[in-house]
Amino acid sequence: MDGFAVMDSRPGQLSLAVDKLKGNPALTGALQAELAAIRGIQQVSTDPGLGLLVVAYDKSQLTSFTSLLALKATFTAFFPEVDSMKLALWLSQSL
Repeated sequence: MDGFAVMDSRPGQLSLAVDKLKGNPALTGALQAELAAIRGIQQVSTDPGLGLLVVAYDKSQLTSFTSLLALKATFTAFFPEVDSMKLALWLSQSL
């Protein structure tokens, strides 16, 4: 997926390199806060210097319809240039 790369994926944790976050601490912090509010996401950490986003999650909760809808809405708001359906499919394959 353009602008996104999976750095590490293991049960309960996903690490992404996101080009748009690199060097953008305000965007990184806002995304971190929004993701942390989604049911099923246990912890979010970021590194704006590297554009790194690390999400710890409970898959049984995160894959509920409500959580997936919130996740899709959050990524659409922060990355409107990305096709949200492609992003959602790509993320679901990585979880």
